[in-house]
Amino acid sequence: MFTILVATGCSKEVENNNIHLATGGTGGTYFAYGNALKNVAKQESDMDMSIQISAGSAANIRLIENNIVDMAIVQNDTLTDAVGGKGEFEGNPVKKTKAVAGLYTENYQIVVNKKLQIKSVEDLKGLRVSVGEEGSGVLKNAKNILKAYGLTVNDIDVRYLSFDDAATALKNGEIDAFFVTAATPTKAVSELADVNVPIDILSLDDRAVRFLENSYDGYSVTTIKAGTYKGINKDITTVGVMAVLVANENVSASHIDTILNLLKKHHESFSKISGNTLNMFDENTLDSIDAPFHKAAAKWYSDNGITGVKPEIKAETSAGKTLNLDMYQTVAVAVLALFIGVMLKEKIKFLTTFCIPAPVVGGMIFAIIFCILYALGILEINFDETLRNVCMVMFFTSVGFQANMKVLKSGGKGTFIFLILVFLLIILQNTLAVGLSKAIGINPLIGMCTGSIPMIGGHGTAGAFGPLLEDMNVEGATTLATAAATFGLVTGSLMGGPLANSLIKKKNLTDTAVYEDDSMLVEEEIKHRREVSMYAPAVYQLTLAMGIGTVISFVLSKSGMTFPVYIGSMIVAAIMRNISEYTDKFRIHMGEINDLGSICLSLFLGVAMITLKLWQLAALALPLFILLAGQTVLMFVFARFVVFKFMGSDYDAAVLAAGTCGFGMGATPNAMANMQAVTEKYLPSVKAFLLVPIVGSMFADFLNSLTITFFINFLG
Repeated sequence: MFTILVATGCSKEVENNNIHLATGGTGGTYFAYGNALKNVAKQESDMDMSIQISAGSAANIRLIENNIVDMAIVQNDTLTDAVGGKGEFEGNPVKKTKAVAGLYTENYQIVVNKKLQIKSVEDLKGLRVSVGEEGSGVLKNAKNILKAYGLTVNDIDVRYLSFDDAATALKNGEIDAFFVTAATPTKAVSELADVNVPIDILSLDDRAVRFLENSYDGYSVTTIKAGTYKGINKDITTVGVMAVLVANENVSASHIDTILNLLKKHHESFSKISGNTLNMFDENTLDSIDAPFHKAAAKWYSDNGITGVKPEIKAETSAGKTLNLDMYQTVAVAVLALFIGVMLKEKIKFLTTFCIPAPVVGGMIFAIIFCILYALGILEINFDETLRNVCMVMFFTSVGFQANMKVLKSGGKGTFIFLILVFLLIILQNTLAVGLSKAIGINPLIGMCTGSIPMIGGHGTAGAFGPLLEDMNVEGATTLATAAATFGLVTGSLMGGPLANSLIKKKNLTDTAVYEDDSMLVEEEIKHRREVSMYAPAVYQLTLAMGIGTVISFVLSKSGMTFPVYIGSMIVAAIMRNISEYTDKFRIHMGEINDLGSICLSLFLGVAMITLKLWQLAALALPLFILLAGQTVLMFVFARFVVFKFMGSDYDAAVLAAGTCGFGMGATPNAMANMQAVTEKYLPSVKAFLLVPIVGSMFADFLNSLTITFFINFLG
């Protein structure tokens, strides 16, 4: 029967009035929503719609791809996987399934037998649990939630039941819990509560919510309000995903228009069925659907003045073969890129002159090759970035250990003035980025990709905050920020030396050069001497700071603000360093920690570079040029007229201006290279070589992360 249906599937547009809509089980919202749409279509159009009960999202997409149904309701995360050839669709991206509308938010619900006193997902281990039907989006969600708690389906006595069957089984004592992904209240769950079956719904803890939001596309935190179900008088914290109406690309334009007109006309009634107030015609709703839209739907939205629709060409670029690399293979490719970068830096003087990191050099070559393969439709490579995140957190933890207040004080008044100036530069870079973005009519969060994230922060901060911005619907944020960071490295290096040289010559500043005590530099260098036996304790100190840092991050998340995952670890590391400095009770192995941090930065940058999607830069080429030109002008003006003036308008101030250009648009090594070029031509500047590493290496990244976090939360 299946073969006959496939063989007779029509490849032309569906012109008759029969529309087959796939929903889900009778106990879920898909079925109720589909039936409501069917009834409205029957009353107000000549469309003859029939409902196809199915196992859920993945099954619905396959039904469309095989021309068995015309339309379906699916989960947005499953749709994203299907378009990208991931998850259950690994290596086989769909071609015919197109988005039509975002309908409502579905909540993940874990319904449990209240008598068992189950308090957490971890307590499900060994119990009889239904995870949804095979081929359903519920099964995928259940696996992800279990993973957030360190479990798999092998850790439970798993059952694959529909919502109705699972509810009946719980009522009869045949299972202990079941997973549901549906709008609330969900019919199958309400019916249990209404007949006084003792049930409860588990809340997800903050750590699990963060894991799900950061690890998977389309997830967002939601709350099931107290009283939604009889007997459950507390708010339930969970995550949710959008339900999306999709259609076969061959469904006629007239049918798509009819459906969208009906959804718009009866929006309020459909919202009552789904139990939430999602505006299906809002630009943000449409933009969060990571799939190409049906041509007729895209035209309908355009005709109605609604933007945010993904272009259909997105599906075409996914049609080639897909290669999925696991986290070990991903890091191996990153290391290969690192080796190639080292080799090229040895042969090409330009790369060494401008202190461009080896992972950036080699990684950019790989990124260009992958971009060509993608653009030609030959191959798309998907990387597992798990170890990238581990390396990122470890690197920024090592940065936290740099925050030595004793050294800061030893630098005297000049250190604090310079620190204030750098903090002001961070604020100005972000203010300019946001202001220019608004002036040229683009999202200010895109502008942030050219602010202090890549300028003061460099490639490391670009790679850290890029994914955070992508979670806020800034597509290609990591690529943009990384490109800006590379631009900054070169520009900051080109600008610093000539600026200082001009100041020194014009104002005869060599006459103001004075000898200063360099004992602090010598003392710090002695402290940083390495011992092979101390690398293990250094790893333990890093790990300890990272572990305790998760608690700090958890507390900070309660503020409602968005923080980078590493912020807690940086704070703990800074506290540990200063306790060590002021009490001498234990030793922080800074030399070894610096080495480990450098290794992690190289691996982190390597993975970040090879995973760049350079094709995302095309549409933003002109805005990116304008934004980066603005940052270049700001850096010159700030170094020339602010840093030089407030740091004394003398020889040391000129050298500091050169250094500020280096790390203000690139990284501390660029600053040191700028200053070295100047001092080799003229005279030494102990003050500059003391202040720039203290502020640039120890405190700039710390202040930058906090400032960026403030701006992102303010804009978001």
